[in-house]
Amino acid sequence: MRPYSWTALLIVIICLAVASLLRVAVASLGINALFPTFYPAVLLAALIGGTPAGIAAILGTVLIVWWAFIPPLFAFGQLSGDEAANIVLFAASSGCLVVMSHLYRDAWIRLRRRDRERELLLREMEHRGRNTYAIVESIVRNTLVNDRTSANAIAGRVRAVSSANDLVNQSDDKTVSLPALLSLEFAPNPETRLRISGPYIEVSSDAARKLGLVFHELATNAMKHGALSNPNGSVAVNWQANGRMVRLTWSEQNGPTVSPPTRQGFGTLIVTESLKSLSGRTTFDFDPAGLRCDMYFSSR
Repeated sequence: MRPYSWTALLIVIICLAVASLLRVAVASLGINALFPTFYPAVLLAALIGGTPAGIAAILGTVLIVWWAFIPPLFAFGQLSGDEAANIVLFAASSGCLVVMSHLYRDAWIRLRRRDRERELLLREMEHRGRNTYAIVESIVRNTLVNDRTSANAIAGRVRAVSSANDLVNQSDDKTVSLPALLSLEFAPNPETRLRISGPYIEVSSDAARKLGLVFHELATNAMKHGALSNPNGSVAVNWQANGRMVRLTWSEQNGPTVSPPTRQGFGTLIVTESLKSLSGRTTFDFDPAGLRCDMYFSSR
């Protein structure tokens, strides 16, 4: 709230009015303390309305107490030495509250400003990151203009990492859930094509980018040669967690007959090396009924 505004003045009036009513209630109990209910009023006015509002609350309190609670009532009578001392002590102690409130508000405003600046910086970095991925994809496609197959494969991998990175940036704690990562690759397919089961797990930003690439390779292979190349095919993914270590199984069903490859493809190498970098490992089972891939990796 801006100091010297009508809203700040209204806050002061409300705080003093409530404090005065409470002071009347305290007096009805036979308690003759002059200022106990006005300290919170000064503090709230200073915190919400700012330093000028806190100072105004102090001055308003002195006038209200002098006029309404020091005999003769409802008149600004002559103050005794004790009464004057009480007023001076109240003003001094309330002034300390206003100073503390000013320091608190100033620190809070600086923190908010820094948070906004950090948010703007993060958004700018995210924007530049997406632009970088787009530029890399454009370079790949223009460099391999005569080799569309390779260009599409590399561009797909770039997009997989970029999409996982977008999920990371959208998260406050920079973690991503496993279902969200899987959905990136199965978004073009009906929900019946993917069946998942397992406890809720979130992986770190580094793991999310690497697993996004792993799932992309497996899904791409399934669409080209595996279960997803068949209209009735599907993929079942389930996982269990033991601390930060995760065991995940990718199983393809109702696809064409699977036969072991004659050589290790680059996609298989990407899956293997990506999981190694997450302190994990993987095994492929080329069952004729459907590919099965067992993965073990660290989520952090």
